[in-house]
Amino acid sequence: MRRVAARRIRRDASGVVGAEVLPFVILVFVGGTLVFAQAWAALDAKIAAVAGAREAARTFVEHRGPRFGDAADASVVAGMQAMSGYRPSGSASVQPVGAVRLRRCERVTFEATREVPRLALLGGRWSPVTASARASEFVDPFRHGLSGRALCGQ
Repeated sequence: MRRVAARRIRRDASGVVGAEVLPFVILVFVGGTLVFAQAWAALDAKIAAVAGAREAARTFVEHRGPRFGDAADASVVAGMQAMSGYRPSGSASVQPVGAVRLRRCERVTFEATREVPRLALLGGRWSPVTASARASEFVDPFRHGLSGRALCGQ
């Protein structure tokens, strides 16, 4: 009878090691999920910034009026609308890079930035992640409504 009791004890003790590891596995799973969520939010912000910069540059070069101020305002609004189509979190901005002019063959560049708040764990206060993108377009040399001659490639 003593052998039977000893075998039962060994069989019953075999599952104890798995129970000790279970909290560690849960902690690793939750931590990995949070890191994945933060990386996904940063990627989403980068995609939104690319779309906003591209749309702002396209709107500027395709603007129908000859006035620079109208084209610049319309391009910033279009870029912000493009970024708002993505998950709206954090602050966003679209602005021209350098001096942009509405002239034939002129290269215009716009930059869009979007901030993603970091996950605040255990009361941590970290600065947000900033995703930014630039897009350039050329004003059409044969565009109707602009004065001057097209001097592209000269």
